Amino acid sequence: MAVATTLNGGGGYEYQFVDTPLDMFVCKICQYPSREPYLSECCGHTFCKSCLEAVKRSTTITKACPICRDEKFVTFRNRQTDRAIRSLHVFCTNKKKGCEWQGEVNDIINHLGNSDGCQFEDVTCSNDCGKCLQRQYLTGHVEDECVRRKVDCQYCHITGEHQFVEGEHKEQCPKFPIACPNKCEADNIPREGIDEHRKMCPLEEVTCPNDCGMTLQRQYLSTHVKMECQRLKVDCQYCHIRGEHQFIEGEHKEQCPKFPIACPNKCEVGSVPRDDVEEHMKICPLELIQCEYHVVGCEERMARKDQKKHSKEKIEEHLSFTTRQLINTQHNLANSQVEAVDSKDKLSTKITQTGTDLATSKQQLTSAQLDAVKTIDKLIQRLADTKADLKSTQEEARKTKDDLTQQLALTNQKLTNTQRDLNTTKQQLATTCQNLTKAEKEHITLAANTDEVLAKLETKFQTKITEIETAAQKRITELETKLETKLEQKNELLQLVIGKETIQHYANINTSSSKLSSGDQVVPVIMKMSEYTKKSDRVWWYSDSFYTHRKGYKMCLYVNAVSSSGYMTVVLWLMKGLYDDQLRWPLKGHCEVKLLNQSSNSEHHLGNGKYWGNGHKRVIYGERNVFSMWYTNQFISHEHLHKITPTCQYLKDDSIFLQVDYKLGTV
Repeated sequence: MAVATTLNGGGGYEYQFVDTPLDMFVCKICQYPSREPYLSECCGHTFCKSCLEAVKRSTTITKACPICRDEKFVTFRNRQTDRAIRSLHVFCTNKKKGCEWQGEVNDIINHLGNSDGCQFEDVTCSNDCGKCLQRQYLTGHVEDECVRRKVDCQYCHITGEHQFVEGEHKEQCPKFPIACPNKCEADNIPREGIDEHRKMCPLEEVTCPNDCGMTLQRQYLSTHVKMECQRLKVDCQYCHIRGEHQFIEGEHKEQCPKFPIACPNKCEVGSVPRDDVEEHMKICPLELIQCEYHVVGCEERMARKDQKKHSKEKIEEHLSFTTRQLINTQHNLANSQVEAVDSKDKLSTKITQTGTDLATSKQQLTSAQLDAVKTIDKLIQRLADTKADLKSTQEEARKTKDDLTQQLALTNQKLTNTQRDLNTTKQQLATTCQNLTKAEKEHITLAANTDEVLAKLETKFQTKITEIETAAQKRITELETKLETKLEQKNELLQLVIGKETIQHYANINTSSSKLSSGDQVVPVIMKMSEYTKKSDRVWWYSDSFYTHRKGYKMCLYVNAVSSSGYMTVVLWLMKGLYDDQLRWPLKGHCEVKLLNQSSNSEHHLGNGKYWGNGHKRVIYGERNVFSMWYTNQFISHEHLHKITPTCQYLKDDSIFLQVDYKLGTV
């Protein structure tokens, strides 16, 4: 039983054969059953087409046979051997996974590629969810597990991807049933109906419509409004006036005229309306009153109900008081009559005295009239003197008027002179305006000429700018065409060295550093470690293989993302390559591995590595050179790897990028 591997689509077949192929079928370069076999005329050995072409490209001095070294190295296509090799039986490449298929080499491609072929082949989800799984599980995954499978929302029946419908849409679906925010008995309310539900929810907090400031649940609102609200409109049960509950039961109750209050004497009546208390007190049997004979001297006080009893018991005393009062009244009446006669005599005397006083006053009045006549004469004399003074004043006013008239004439003369000077100034001003008008016209003409010149200059400048822009655009187009051609040539060269997938990662990150030339020029290679979270669950992550340069050393990158020391471990391994026989050993050089910053083109993390292994010698074990070229146990700490700043982020979209730059040294 033989196992064959091929590198980058070249060399022999990669399959595990049921029976060991004949030696005549094995390529003497790659040591595997030949793919497109060629037979040499010199030694009769078989070679793969790709291996043969590689040897011819690498041999620049001689064209000798790589086996027998015959200078006449001629080969021809061996189609019979090709048919024999293609008819050999091989196992499925997924045999270790459980596939028991056996068949010819011609049929294995169809077996692996057809949907009804190998059920153990790893395929990618057809929904582009990124999941890779065996074909036998693909249907179940696509229909039941894929996050991007098309499903209908069971509530609003919108169609979309499963991860959208069960995620973002579910948080916004208008028909999705949610529980009442107030935790009432309704727990399956469509999201779009939650506002309507809250308008009738018994546990919703609402404010009293009477603006009393009370907030309570809706289920208690009716009772509050009808029975408890302080601003409830009610009628006073006594006077029937209408008002707010807090006013009726407070301020109004203290003043209501019909409000029943108890009798101050606590009589048998009990309570009476407030405005009837005074009238009640007039008839209240317990009110204290004076004896009805108090006018004649009885000073006792008793309750109104005891008045008759008192009158019966005190009849003799009341008669005694009455008799005594009568005697006193008669005596006072007699004294009053004597006083009246005395008053009459005094009044007559006073009248006589008054008549005498009136006569005297009449005489005094006649004397006053004479004094008044004298006063009037004095006033007439003073009036004559005042008229004389007024005449003198009028004379002085006339003189003053003449003086003012003369001064006015002088002022008018000065005004005339001033007016004449003003007219002269106006004439000078008109002359000046004419001169200014001429200067203004000249300025306008000069400005018009200047505008015309500027317009011509601007037109010439714009034309020149257009010509420059056209030439620049043409030059930019030429440079872009040349750049695209160079990029295509670069990609073709990179495909020969590091494969299409690595080229894509490398182009996305750092296109400026991807120059590749012949000879020993080393190409920095960038590896993308996607799904970092999932890969960190495994011990090691292995990158795709790559070459240090054209016809160079083959290497791969091993990464341990979950080192127990809290650091990421990075190891650079040598692998068995196509050109190892033509390369120089022991190997010398310098290697750098960087963790790229995905936020900017700076602050990349450079690991400090060391050499270890077998002293740079070529050690072959099976199909791999097991000599480790470069190693660092503490490449970067997990804390530093996950740290994010405005200018630096190594882990982004669950991916990291590692750049390998190997520079060859001298032997």
